[in-house]
Amino acid sequence: MSVEQIETSVLQLPQADRRRFLNWLYEHEDELLGSDDGEIHPEVQAEILRRREEALAHPEKLEAWESAFPRMKQRFNELRRQNPYAR
Repeated sequence: MSVEQIETSVLQLPQADRRRFLNWLYEHEDELLGSDDGEIHPEVQAEILRRREEALAHPEKLEAWESAFPRMKQRFNELRRQNPYAR
């Protein structure tokens, strides 16, 4: 099956099934990409720790998820519209 066929099939799914598929894909990402060590890349780990320290040092900079999520979703949609290959 080609990527285009998979894309067509996924886009034909009802929204609830697409969400279930995306959750499954996320849960199996390492397995699908051939990485089964489960380790975080050192650069990613360093960035996570840096952000944690910043959040602990400056809690006033944190934003509640309830207000951040709609803004992030809007931004992602804007980026999708700019990229003709994104769905």
